[in-house]
Amino acid sequence: MRVKARIIGLSRPIPGFERQEEIPIEFAGESFMDLLLQVCHGMDPAMGVFFLDGQGGIPADLTVNINGRAVTDSNRANLRLKEGDRVEMISSPG
Repeated sequence: MRVKARIIGLSRPIPGFERQEEIPIEFAGESFMDLLLQVCHGMDPAMGVFFLDGQGGIPADLTVNINGRAVTDSNRANLRLKEGDRVEMISSPG
């Protein structure tokens, strides 16, 4: 599946996201968690904590927007994405 993703709010950019622009990402799977795991693959573990908590879930301070709409429910990891969706991940560590 292919979506367009953007990461906002990190003090150090993640490789591929240096300009905080929307970039296309191809990933296996259909859920937001599948996308998140693809983004985190090979990432410095110090940066990974902004996207995955200690139990492999999504931290509460990671805001997720899909096609401009905030996704706030606790089951957002299982949210099914569609081809061409626009995904924003906004980190606001407390």
